[in-house]
Parts: sequence; C-alpha cells; structure tokens
Amino acid sequence: MLLTSIAKSVTAAAAVVVTTSSLHSHGARSSELTKNIMPRSGGGSIICAGLSCLDLQLVGCTQSGSDEAIERYDEAIHCAGGSASMTATTLALLLKKQQLSTEEVHVITKIGPDFAGNTMLEFYRRAGASTRLVLSDESARTSMAVLPIFQTGKRACFVNLACNDSFTAGEMLQQVDQYFANDSQSALPPPPPPRAFLFGYPHLMPKMQGVALKSMLENVRMKLSLDDDKVLIAVDLNGVDGSDPTVAKAALIPALGEIDVLHLNEDEAMVLSSSSSATTGDSDGGTNRLISSELLSQISLFHEYGCAVVLLSLGSKGAFVSVTPDAKRLQQLSSPEYSMAMCQWDAGTQVHIPAFKIEHGIVNTNGAGDALFAGFSLAASSWGSKWKACPFTAGTFASLVAWQRCDSRTRDGEGMRGAEELVDMIHEKKLPAILED
Repeated sequence: MLLTSIAKSVTAAAAVVVTTSSLHSHGARSSELTKNIMPRSGGGSIICAGLSCLDLQLVGCTQSGSDEAIERYDEAIHCAGGSASMTATTLALLLKKQQLSTEEVHVITKIGPDFAGNTMLEFYRRAGASTRLVLSDESARTSMAVLPIFQTGKRACFVNLACNDSFTAGEMLQQVDQYFANDSQSALPPPPPPRAFLFGYPHLMPKMQGVALKSMLENVRMKLSLDDDKVLIAVDLNGVDGSDPTVAKAALIPALGEIDVLHLNEDEAMVLSSSSSATTGDSDGGTNRLISSELLSQISLFHEYGCAVVLLSLGSKGAFVSVTPDAKRLQQLSSPEYSMAMCQWDAGTQVHIPAFKIEHGIVNTNGAGDALFAGFSLAASSWGSKWKACPFTAGTFASLVAWQRCDSRTRDGEGMRGAEELVDMIHEKKLPAILED
C-alpha cells in the first residue's frame, strides 16, 4: 500500500529539487546573506549527505548455501537506501516524534529524473526530511540496490552505483551553498547554521576520496560554520575494499584531520590497518576486553591523524567509542555561546556500548550501522542540560536508535520512540535487555 501511494505521487516529487541546469555558483556567503541568518536555537539542523540508492529488500529470504538453489522470500519492500537516505530518514523520524520542523533534517545526494529518484524523494518527505538540497542530474540514472534480508536478520547487497559514481566534490559544495539560500520572494530569513554534517560512504564515491574528500570536508566546515557556531563533521564508512588496502587507506587517511566522528566496523578497521588479524579477546581486559590489540592500535592511529572520535560497530557485541587523547582537538568544536556535548568529553575516554535485544525476534538489520552513526552524531552534536551526553550516554542513545531501526515493527516510524523519549529511557535506566552474543 505504501509503495502504491508513493508511486501515485512521484510525478510531483521532483518539483522543488535543484537540477544541474538551474545551479549557479554561490561561492563564499556574502555579508548581505549572512547578516540575515537566524541565530542557532534548540538543537539545530542536520545535513545528511553522500551515497543514496533505491533499495529493493527481499524480506525473509531462505539461504540454502548453494549458488544455484532456488531461494524463497516472504515480501518485497522498497525503501530509500544508502548513507544519505538511511541517516536522514532515521533522524527525521526521531525528530518528527517531537513534532519539530520537517526542515530539521536535510538530504544532499544525487539522483536522476526517474522512477527510482522520485520514489526516494517521496520516502524522504514521508519521513519528514527536507529534499530542497537534493541534486537531480537530468543526464544521470538513480542508483538501485537489491538486498536479500535473510531469515537470520542478516543481509546481502547487489548494487549499481549509477550517479553516485559521477557525484563530485564540486557538486556537493554547490548543494551546501544552497542551504543558506532562500527564495527571493520569501520573507523568511535563511535558516540557522546546522549543528552537524554527516557524510557517507567515501569508498563507494570515487570523486570524493583522499585529498578531494579532505578539501570537500574542509570547505563544508567553512561554509556551514558561522561566527562562533561550529558544525560537527561525521563520516560513515562502507564498501571498504579489502582486496587493495593501499587504495582503501588512500581514500580516507588524508581526510582524517577534518573528521570529528568516524564510524566503521571491525572488518573495515582491519583493512585500513597494517595487521591482517581482527581476533578479539586478547586485550588487557576492562572496557577493552572485546577489542583486539590490533584494533586498538589502529584506532590510536586514526586519532594521531587528527580524527576526534571513533565509533566502532561490533555487530551483536554492540559498539566501542574512543575519544582522542588530544583535548585541544575536542575544543575545536567549542564556542562561547553553544558548547556541543562532544567538546566537553574527557580526552582519552574509551567505552564499550552494549547492543539491545529485540524480544519478539522480527529483525531487519538493513541500515543498522547507519542508524547507530546517525544517533551517535545527533547526541554528540547536542547541547542543553537534558542532552549533556558523555561518550557512554551518546553511545547508548545510538544503540537505542539502532535497536529501533532493526525492529521490523518500529523501523519505519510506527510505534517508534522519539529522540527525547530515548534520552528519558537512559536517564530513568529503563533500557531493553542487553543482547548476548
């Protein structure tokens, strides 16, 4: 029913999307524009940028183990996939529950003027995310992916990256410039500076890797930070190819100094490491007992290259948060008026975050990592007494967001708790059962 209703409305979906034929250069914001920008209040907007694709999920797939076996599935479901889509829809649904403005979450991605692109736009709007920064390229095809969701809850992925392959850093920055732009006939001032810019997945976006990624993130920070308002830059990894670790490292390492929060999993961390083993359980105990010495060394290297916080997904074992030992690096996000949570964290903190159990067992892990990343970035970039989050609280909040996203009954919004409700669960210590690996 949802897909049918979306298909009926896709004709109008592209009406407000910026197209390549209508783009014009904004460059640095002029004083005439910035003097009218509203001061940041409350939480502030979040921009979710990067790779997107229309996912076709085959839910309840059998998995016999034979390449030529005829496998069965229970249901076929479309959803907006990829980093930009998953983070934006997750955050928009969380904030929508608080009846906040639908402009709180913005999507920057590249699509084509086709059924897949228009369908994704409608998914964004249904979740409550703004699509005014989406770039529609009239000569491009929207990316599509087929994802078998196995009965175990795990998934596979087959994708044609299409216009993600041609999405350039220059195009990204043009869309960022549009954030502060307003309709010339509108009496409203431009929006306040955003609190965070979330980007993924650089290893699957060939035009935004290495030095180009560094330059893009550096310019994003410059364009979106205004006076004393700081913007958190967070990057999510996916598609890190282990067949050539040298290429994988070159795509990320030059940009680490611009990244405030880096999210990746154990396998991706080991590809980026000089070690070939990710065996867990050989560390010195305490909060690090689930992290191998090789992984801890690699995380330390990420900090040495300038990354402020590393969020490491551990699957059913939860997640691991590591804060840089360099206090001055954290203070780069502080300001006299608004001090986001992350800049107040204790340098050198490392904590393990548990995963939570879905009691009824109806699980869909597609987008779990994106949800963890989105929730953590939301908490880390927040401020105010209620949101005064330490690394453990931010990680626990992120784990709750992923818990809801993996629950097939709540992943699309119905029955989902809002962001403040999840914070209340943490403060009141009313958390779900911990998932035992």
